[in-house]
Amino acid sequence: MIRVGVIGAGLIGRERLLAIRNLAAAGLPVELAAIYDANSALCEKSAAEFRSTACSSVDDLLRLPLDWVVVALPHDAAVGVALDALTKGSSVLLEKPMGRDLVEARRLLEAGGERLWVGFDYRFYAGIRRAIQDARRGAFGKLIAINFILGHGGSPGDEKTWKLDPVRAGGGCLIDPGVHLLDLCILLAPHGLEVIGGTTSSGFWKTGIEEDVQLLLRSADGISIAVEVSIVRWRSTFSLTLHGSEGYGVVSGRNRSYGPQRYLTGPRWGWRSAPNQAASEALVLESDGLDVFTTEMKALLFPESAGEESWPPPCTAREAYAVMELLDRVRDRIGLPRSYASA
Repeated sequence: MIRVGVIGAGLIGRERLLAIRNLAAAGLPVELAAIYDANSALCEKSAAEFRSTACSSVDDLLRLPLDWVVVALPHDAAVGVALDALTKGSSVLLEKPMGRDLVEARRLLEAGGERLWVGFDYRFYAGIRRAIQDARRGAFGKLIAINFILGHGGSPGDEKTWKLDPVRAGGGCLIDPGVHLLDLCILLAPHGLEVIGGTTSSGFWKTGIEEDVQLLLRSADGISIAVEVSIVRWRSTFSLTLHGSEGYGVVSGRNRSYGPQRYLTGPRWGWRSAPNQAASEALVLESDGLDVFTTEMKALLFPESAGEESWPPPCTAREAYAVMELLDRVRDRIGLPRSYASA
């Protein structure tokens, strides 16, 4: 039986709690052993809901015999707790990012080694996953260009929370949610990426972070990659477009306010053999995206169950460190602070 403790029962922590319960309900040998959250009422409520034990402190949870610890805390608190959990000998899933800057990421990498994974759940959205698998096997021919757009507008009052605090969050839209896109860029261009340039804007939330970024990258084999990430988009948007010499793939939507995720493909010059462009396209899959955390947790805890489509796997510490290295180069290139942690 795999015993898991979860530290942090907020938005993402709850997703992990649900994922563990789903895996156990499916008959897999996993047990939610304990929960800790600084909000004692939320901790007690979550423990009752998920039939687990509420701990009164991080130390109390880490004293328990645990195989895995999930750390789902604000970015400024997550690093120290993850390091403590690694010291106790458990394997750790740290919600992204891997620290707030390259210095914190390096500490985690050195301490964690093969016992640390980082939660990059975008790898496990069905449409994204299938599209990058198709690109990897050459379904679109030689890739020419890749476009990412990820935008949302947050919620009223976010400027008063840790999420938009430059020190606590470690930056703005590039570190959250932008690191998801940087991770996918590396998967699609594994031989290296050059940061060509970009632009940033801010001024709506007025907390000292970047709020909207337009970024241009180029892979070692000449693929142009355009990335747009924003926390001032009032229409929640996710899209990934892969343009190749033989055709294209388009992923749109994510879940909830972003709409269902749809993945479609089309051939080069498809309009020539169909009444119109849309008629030449094939809908590969459609998903509500709500199973992404369960899918990631299953791949992490039970890798033998992944089957033929096991790539990409859960994000290792070394892979997450590469994302932070890319983030560091992007920040340097477009004139952002390389670290907000001590601002």
